Amino acid sequence: MENVIHLNRNSCSERRGVDFIWLELTNQCNLQCLHCYSDSNPTSTARDLLNESQYSNLILEAHQLGCRQLQFIGGEPTLNKGLPRLIAYAHKLGYEFIEVFSNLTSLSNQLLGVFLRYRVAVATSVYASASELHDKITLSVGSHRRTISNIQRLLAGGLQVRVGVIAMERNRDAIDATFEFLRGLGVTNIGLDHVRSFGRAQRQMPCSMKDLCGNCAGNILAIGPDGRVAPCIMSRAWSVGSVLDAPLESIACSDSLFDMRRRIADATANKAQTVRPQLDECAPQFNCTPYYNCTHCSPNGSVPCIPNHNCDPAKR
Repeated sequence: MENVIHLNRNSCSERRGVDFIWLELTNQCNLQCLHCYSDSNPTSTARDLLNESQYSNLILEAHQLGCRQLQFIGGEPTLNKGLPRLIAYAHKLGYEFIEVFSNLTSLSNQLLGVFLRYRVAVATSVYASASELHDKITLSVGSHRRTISNIQRLLAGGLQVRVGVIAMERNRDAIDATFEFLRGLGVTNIGLDHVRSFGRAQRQMPCSMKDLCGNCAGNILAIGPDGRVAPCIMSRAWSVGSVLDAPLESIACSDSLFDMRRRIADATANKAQTVRPQLDECAPQFNCTPYYNCTHCSPNGSVPCIPNHNCDPAKR
């Protein structure tokens, strides 16, 4: 066991359990995006240790801790054949918000039907309005065409779709055109972020807590396909335990997690003041809660507000 879990029910009570959870269903992805925080690729399955039954148990355990909002992510979560059943189970338990973050290069009619039946929200990333530029970032020819086509299918079904645009050297002059392009498609929930130095974007530099947004100091958790638990998907370098070694409750209520969140808060103390409100976003100072979905480190790099979370669209 990598980390000794010290259960502290007082701190758990103070932190109100778990408000939001990311479940990484695989580290495998059919794309190889240049900046990928998880360093995913078509063969990166070595970390895929959890099975469908274990994911179901985690969904139940998180629900028992008070969690009512979750996101399935990867890698590419649609590569996990259990995704439809996990969505159905989360819905049956009473999760109020279920989102799938996918690159949307593949969306079968069956999976679309599941999304429609359970009114699943979907998040994705688009890096440019020009297909050639987008495809150079994903390293997959045709990825732009497929993603855009499936965004249109989701919108036609009346589902919530949010899109993140990641600003980097290759597309820095195409950001405005990309926003305009997405609005033209009918996407209203668009966010912008910069590349963060994790995963493939890390290069030779050591990862630093200072590159986190800081809101993973709140009541959110990410669980990787290897069972490792971290404050958020970007902070896997600072794992606080594994669900293969201990129940989720003991990790969520541990001094290890409480202390890690405090370290992250200290390391990113000035981040809340650096959010740029001129972007089409919902920043913390705009009274949008919970912060995990209103910051620059949301899973696809977007910074939107999700419905029913006290965010005034007029302020966006």
